[in-house]
Order: sequence, then C-alpha cells, then structure tokens
Amino acid sequence: MKKLVSFLLVALILGSCTGEKKGKESARKELSVKELQAEAGKKRYPLEQGIIRSTSEAMGMKMDIVTYFDKWGEWEAIETTVPMEVMGEDYSSHTLEIIKGEDHWKIDLNEKTGEHYTQARAINPMGIDVETMTDEFLGKMNIEDLGEVEFLGYKCREMRMKGDKGTFMDYVMWGNVMMSMEGEAMGIQTSLQVTSVEEAAPSQEKFELPEDIRFTDEQ
Repeated sequence: MKKLVSFLLVALILGSCTGEKKGKESARKELSVKELQAEAGKKRYPLEQGIIRSTSEAMGMKMDIVTYFDKWGEWEAIETTVPMEVMGEDYSSHTLEIIKGEDHWKIDLNEKTGEHYTQARAINPMGIDVETMTDEFLGKMNIEDLGEVEFLGYKCREMRMKGDKGTFMDYVMWGNVMMSMEGEAMGIQTSLQVTSVEEAAPSQEKFELPEDIRFTDEQ
C-alpha cells in the first residue's frame, strides 16, 4: 500500500508539471532521445553546486522535497517525504532518487528497496530550454512571457502555459530551475514552490547509494 501511494503521488506531481506536452503535439513532437541527450549537456542549474528545498501539493496532499545537485545538475539526489495518515494508519513515504548522467536509482527508504535504469533527461520538467526560447517558439507552444520577477532574491522569468480543456500552468523559472508552479492539469489543482536555495556544496555522500538497499532490475 505504501509503495502504491508513493508511486501515485509522485506520478501525479510529475504529470502535472509536464502534462501540457500532450496537448501540443501539433506544435512540436515529443523530444527524441538524441534531443534529450543534447539538452542534458547544457547546464541544468545556474549554480555548479547547491541544495534546493521545496514543497508541492496536489489533491490536498503535500510533499517536502530536498534536491542536492553537483556538476551543474549532472548529478542530483532528490529526497521526497510525503507525510500521510489514513484512518489512523501511517502511509507516509520517504523516497530518494539519485541521478548521475543518464543513470537513475529510485529508492524506497522505508522499504529498503530500489531499482536502477538508464534514461535520457530533459533539461527541466517543462522539457524546453527556457534560456534559449524565441518569441516564435513561445507562440507555437502557446506560452505567454509575463516578464521578469524576483523570487527569493533571484531574477526569474514568469510564464503562463495554456493547454486544451482548461489546462493551464503558471511558472516562475530561474534559468531552467522551476522555482514556482501553480495551476490545473487534468482537472487537478497542483502547485510547487521552492522555499530556499543554499549556494553550498552538498556532501558527496548524498550521491552515494545507501548500503542497505536491495535493488531489483527494471522489468
């Protein structure tokens, strides 16, 4: 049950962040593996190293997320905690995803299990390089550039993306880092907000696999 709840929550948030793509297949095709690999070579963060803390909410369920990154984002360790109680029973989840290049390790820290797989990565959850978008591209993607805003002391770019069936998302981007996201996707209200950015090198232990995890091959 805990695994199912954790999977559904993570899928929900990620789906909300990227749910606009399917409604815009006429504007552009899904990114190919080659295109994803090209994007992965770009800097995913404006900083070489750092720690970002954020919170996310959907359907009244909250997540606490801590992202440790190094090598401009080539290495990431994303720790997600979902506190949840149902009828007096604890269904909280505590997961960790370690990413090094195209290698991904997804770990359930409660169950002490994990899986490893390889996958090309987009430069951010939106799947587009915010720093190189042209006005023509913005028009094709039905994205409105709302101009510069300040968020946690950083100069950011605010955008609004509209899709079919009333789907919309407002984003605040610091380079290719999503600082804030709020809107509705698939009829679900969802939001994400960065609460702090620490411009410091995370411990290298954060990118090492825990020793007590039993890994299974992805089917």
